[in-house]
Amino acid sequence: LISQADVVVSALPLVPATTNLFDAKMFARMKKTAFFINVGRGGSVVTNDLVAAHNGGTIAGAGLDVTEPEPLPKDHPLWKAKNIIISPHMSALSDLGQTARLTILREQVRRFAAGEKLLSVVDFKKGY
Repeated sequence: LISQADVVVSALPLVPATTNLFDAKMFARMKKTAFFINVGRGGSVVTNDLVAAHNGGTIAGAGLDVTEPEPLPKDHPLWKAKNIIISPHMSALSDLGQTARLTILREQVRRFAAGEKLLSVVDFKKGY
C-alpha cells in the first residue's frame, strides 16, 4: 500500500526486523507527492536515504519526531530542508494529562493483585 499512500506513518518499535526498514528502496516506492512521518524510532530509517529521497524529489516531505542520530547534529541537512518538520521527540505526550496515565496504572495494579491478565504486556521475544 505504500505506493498508494499520501502519508506514510511509522510508529514502529526498533527490533531487528524494523531496523533500517525505511531505506532508499522503500522511499522509491512512495508517491512523489507523499509525506513520511516517523513517530516510532529513528533507527527504523536510514537517515541518509531519507535526505536523498527528499532532496531528489522522491518524496514531498517529512515530519520527524525521532531521528537517527538523536539529537541531530546542528549542521545536519534535515534542519534546513524545506517541507520537513522536526519535533523534539515528544509525540507520546497527550493533552489527556496524568489522569489517563494514572487510570491505566491503577487498573494494571488491580489486575496484578487479582491475578488477572495485564494490559499491554511486552513480548520479550518480539521486543515490543
